[in-house]
Amino acid sequence: MKQLILVITIFFIVQESKAGDTITAVKAKSYIGKEVTLCDRVNYGRYLNVSKKQPTILWVGPDYPNHYLYLVFPKESLRMFSFDPEKKMINKRFCVKGKIEKFRGKPAIYIRSESQLNEEE
Repeated sequence: MKQLILVITIFFIVQESKAGDTITAVKAKSYIGKEVTLCDRVNYGRYLNVSKKQPTILWVGPDYPNHYLYLVFPKESLRMFSFDPEKKMINKRFCVKGKIEKFRGKPAIYIRSESQLNEEE
């Protein structure tokens, strides 16, 4: 019986560590380099046609320049999306899975697949 409890405990610990923490954008700077699920409201976005890679950028948290986090959609990844993130995600709550990195000095999650996104009701 003790072995069964130990196996079940280890299973849940492994599953939890794979999923990462669930956070809001205000906590993102404390999670640089870590895999997380981030759930929060997307405020604004734009297509950066001035850069060579031309990503679409969405801001999460308060309005620019006080936002907490960027969602960065690289141009090469956007071709595989069935929707325009700039239109679908603005002013809605989404959960986003990914590694928190840095972009322009702020925390960012690079979105390379629709499977990283889940709209909250």
